[in-house]
Amino acid sequence: MNFRYRSAQTSVVFGAGTYLRAAELLAAYDRVFVIGTERSAQQLQKLQQSSPQTQFEYFLELIQHVPQVLVDRCAERLSQSGGQIILSIGGGSAIGLAKALALQSELPIIAIPTTYSGSEMTNIWGIRHHGQKTTGRNPIVQPKYVFYDPELSQTLPPAIAATSAMNAMAHLIEAIYAHDRNPITHELSLLGIQKLLEGMNKMVEAGILSAAANESLLFGAYLAGKALGEVSMALHHKAAHVLGGSFGLAHAKVHTVLQAYVLEYQWEGLPPEIRAAFVSAFDNEYPPNVLKNMTRKMGAPNNLEAIGFQKDDIPKAVERMLQKPYPNPVPLERKKLTLMLAKAFNGA
Repeated sequence: MNFRYRSAQTSVVFGAGTYLRAAELLAAYDRVFVIGTERSAQQLQKLQQSSPQTQFEYFLELIQHVPQVLVDRCAERLSQSGGQIILSIGGGSAIGLAKALALQSELPIIAIPTTYSGSEMTNIWGIRHHGQKTTGRNPIVQPKYVFYDPELSQTLPPAIAATSAMNAMAHLIEAIYAHDRNPITHELSLLGIQKLLEGMNKMVEAGILSAAANESLLFGAYLAGKALGEVSMALHHKAAHVLGGSFGLAHAKVHTVLQAYVLEYQWEGLPPEIRAAFVSAFDNEYPPNVLKNMTRKMGAPNNLEAIGFQKDDIPKAVERMLQKPYPNPVPLERKKLTLMLAKAFNGA
């Protein structure tokens, strides 16, 4: 109970149909710059109809891990459009591009997430350039408003919902053992884990992404994004950014595969009270097994080979994971990290 806590100034609206309330904010602007995909065309059309005096300029090209060349193209379009605010609708790639744009333009962002990525609740940005992903924190990229509408994530295919939810789970797990953890984020993260497990189990039982499962997952993802923005991440996120940014692997799939193996790497070095919190949250004496089994039950990829990683790249990946030291609950050792990735490659 000796801690510092800072909560970002983001207004959150959660509930079915609430994304249309974004039109009330957009009406105050002459020109809105929209980042999204054709998948959100219907929602964007409704927003535009609700803001008839506002001109919408669309940028509908997205690439994972936000390459610098895409940022440059998007920035040029923004300059030409005279956009006064950025509206981002979609998953982590859409929100990530909006943040990279805000980093240059300092324009405010309204985010409407359609997956469980959590990026919308953080001040973290990431840009890939020449095969390396650079990340940082800057309050200017934190969205001012976030509209969580379960109706928009309800259409996610179960396979994408599974990996996106596991991506959210990674934020919560690392928040529990973060070096700068606090009792507020800790309790919210435990609730987030509970909600994600609840949603995952409902999805497995029903065999589809039911409305009840989706609502639990989206709420858990909101808490996960909040945790990600309020405390530091460690080995898991470093490894995910290395494998994704340097080797072109799908971000959510990397999180899904790595989770059990990274928690296993950390397990013995965690303080007893942190291990006890995990045991309680997962209702199991060894939570890495729960993560591995849940991945299997949801039909999600459970080894690095299955998502396109090459075994020969393990040494290179380990070297990059050891660059730029960062706080982690246990020492980062080359031999142990190599073993961790080898096990994750084989799904062992």
